[in-house]
Formats: sequence, structure tokens, C-alpha cells
Amino acid sequence: MKARFFWALMVLALCTACSAAGLARQGAADPLPSSADIVYVTPTARRTLVPTAVRHQPTATTVESGQVESAADPGASCETILEKLYADASDHCLAGPSGHFCSGGLPPIAEPPTDAFNAAGALVEAARVESLRNPALADPLGMGIVWLRLEDNLRINALLIGDLQIRRAASPAGNADNWRAFTVESGVMTSDCASAPATGALVLQSSYGQSARLTINGVTADINGTLIVQTQSDRTQFIVIEGQIRLGAFGQFAALSVGQQLDLRYQAGDWRRTVQTPGAPKLLDYERIENLPVRLFERPVPIPQPGYAQTQGMVNMRAAPVISARLLYQVPAGETMSVLGISSNREWLHIRLGNGETGWMSAELLARALGEISQVYDQTPEPPQRFGAHAKLASVNVPAGGNLREAPDTAFRVKRTLPYGMQTELLARSPYSPWVKVSAEGITGWMALFTLETKSVISSLPIDYSVPLPPRATPTPSFSYGGGHAYPNPDGGY
Repeated sequence: MKARFFWALMVLALCTACSAAGLARQGAADPLPSSADIVYVTPTARRTLVPTAVRHQPTATTVESGQVESAADPGASCETILEKLYADASDHCLAGPSGHFCSGGLPPIAEPPTDAFNAAGALVEAARVESLRNPALADPLGMGIVWLRLEDNLRINALLIGDLQIRRAASPAGNADNWRAFTVESGVMTSDCASAPATGALVLQSSYGQSARLTINGVTADINGTLIVQTQSDRTQFIVIEGQIRLGAFGQFAALSVGQQLDLRYQAGDWRRTVQTPGAPKLLDYERIENLPVRLFERPVPIPQPGYAQTQGMVNMRAAPVISARLLYQVPAGETMSVLGISSNREWLHIRLGNGETGWMSAELLARALGEISQVYDQTPEPPQRFGAHAKLASVNVPAGGNLREAPDTAFRVKRTLPYGMQTELLARSPYSPWVKVSAEGITGWMALFTLETKSVISSLPIDYSVPLPPRATPTPSFSYGGGHAYPNPDGGY
């Protein structure tokens, strides 16, 4: 009965958020002041979810192999050129359908041969492709950038970056028609641009919170998070930058945590079967992957430092690397976290939790299995957001219009009702509710996320801690389920 009552209240709250402006609480009492010390309602243990995204249909631009024209400014820096290449690729292929390849960069070479990839953003059924060779970086023309969105039942997607060949193989069950098993071979990319990736890479991301199984270079991989696969000489490198991965060969398995990698040897030129059993993982090679464009990922994930940290008891996570900084919430014992950087006094670690939230923890309170931390800073960087203009935009998807309120809760006054289809700019997210701060026609306010359609990764928006608290705020920091950033998408998301 209590559960039914709880969900009834949730439905009522959501309906109220998009009701007509005349039903809003006009003339409400002055908002409660915000707290400078603590966030009262905290994120859930689940990752922030994104509402339904509709694939952007770009203007078809035919790119003939060998006759590519660069749209970059000849005088621009290599970082600017790369930024434009990535943004164009993202706009071409963002939110594509499952079961298809989508090329956003230089056309790949496919077997059997096809010219379908010559049009940027064109979709090619994965079942029609036996192998794909992605072009290396060709300054300043671009490089191969291809998304492989696997069938929904596999619960995983792939991104091919730079010099890389992927070839379909028979899985242990004899099923080769859905890319459940394949081989990978990556190449070194030479460039004068210090920001360019050093090596081609395959990025594999499971649906958030779900495990997926693939066979890669003859190795069984149970993936719950983000795995990068590269080859070097006679070795395949499996690098974990999010979550946990289990790798198996010859009946032996090894478990990898975030910040670790496992290298397996092969006969020269034969990537179908490793010649060794999985051994102990080692710390990831940060320099090899530090320039990968994480904002191209289906789920943007910052590259962690080598190794990981763990809580041994309840540990406070704060907004800045000082004891007086805002308390975000308390993390219980047993949480494994990636390390993104360290403060200049070496006393605080900038960490990322399994649910994607980031903050600072006192290093002396954590168990650590870390290598050299090269990222040193005291100003907290924003999480990575997708490339392209569409990553910061949202449009109203409620036929009757969506209410723009003074703060992120239905308890606050409606400033205006935005009509269906109106485009808004995303500015921030709420620290205690599934709402976002937007700007529309010069007016800034807060809208319930479910009233908007967007391709933005909501968890990558900055959190606005200055908002007033709603009257029913619960002043109890907690890491457990209880509200926070649990956005209303029952099918999951990013």
C-alpha cells in the first residue's frame, strides 16, 4: 500500500509540472534559502538518465574516397580542427538505430565492397558487413569515426576511432550474424598534433547497469561499463575506464576494475585466438588513451588515472578539495571509484562514482591501488558533454506546453509556459530533482526533464547548488535510493 501511495504521489508531481500556467501556485511564499554547506536530497546510486532522443538527420554530404575536402580553417590550431571533425561526426551519427553502422568521418573500406559509406551519416545494416577498415588520421582532412550500434538484445554499442579493422567471427555458439564475436586490429597514428589519438581504438559500452557478453579476439568479455580494445605488436590490450570487466580464455577468467588493463599475447597476425590464459591485470597505460575523444562516446566517460580507490567506511564527498566545501553526500564502505585527478597539495582525490557523479574525497580515508596521477588541479572540471550544437539544446515535447518555474520543483512559481516545440538552451541541472535549468528567449528558469526532448547527457550538465530548497526537502545526505537524479526513463539511458 505504501509503495502504491508513493508512486501515486510521483505521478501527481509529474502531471503538475506540465500543467497549464493557471494551475501553478501563483503568489507562493518566498522560496526557502539554499544551504551553503550541504545538499539535502542526494543522487541515487543509479546513473542519470536521458529522455528519448530523436536522431538528427543531417544534410547529406557525399564524400568520395580520396577526394575529401577539408572544411577546417587552414590557420586554425590542430585542436580546433579536431574539435570540428568530432562535432561534425557527432551531428551526423548521434542517436542512430540499433543494428547499423554509421560513419561520421572519412569513409571506411568495407567487405563486401559498398559505396554506401560515402555519404556522411549514412546508415548501413551491420548484418551486411563482414569487415570494416577505418582510415587513420589524415591531417587536416579527418579520420575514420564509425559507430556500430549492435542489436538491442546484445545491450552494447561500439565506436571505432582512427586506424582500426574489425572483422566478424563465429562465436563459440556458432552465431556470427549479429557481431556477437569479432576480431580487432588497431594501428599507430602519426600526427604532429599533440591532441590527436596515438592509436586506433575500439570503445565498447554496455547499457548502463547491465552486463553484456562478446567474444573479442577469441576472448570472452563480460562487459559492465566501458572497455577500450587496442592491439600492439602481438598483444591485445583490454583497458577498463568505467565499471568492471571479466575476461576469459581457456576456461580461466580474470576480473578487471576501473583503471586497470589486461594484455594477452597472440601469434603474429592471428587475432582469432590468444596463446595464453588471462593473468593478473595491471594499471592502465594512461598516455596511450589520454587523447581519445570521450565526448564522442555514447556515454561520455572521462579517462581515469591508472588504478582506483575504495571506501573502507563512510566517507564524505565534497564539491571542492577543502574540508569546508559543500558536502555532496556520504559514500558507504565498499564503493570502487575511478580517480580523475589529485589536488595540488596531494591531500584530496577527485573521484568518479559508479553512478557517474564526481566529487572530492580525502585521500587518507581511502584504500588506493593507484599509479602515477598526472592530472593535478584544484578547480573542479565539468564532466564531458557530447560534441555538437545539439548537445546543449532541448525542445518542449508537451502538447499543452511546459512550465518554466523559478526553481526545480512544482512548489515554485511558474514564470512562463513554453509552447510545444520551442527550443531551449540547457544550462544546469538540479541538485535534488529531475529538473534542468534552461534559457528560452532571454528568460531563464527550471523545467521538469520529462517535458523536454534532448540529445544532451544530463549528468554532464553542471549542478546548480544555489537553488532554493523545496518545502519538503529531506535534510539527510545519503548514497541510497531516494530521489536525486533518477530521471524518468524506465528503459534506461545515459
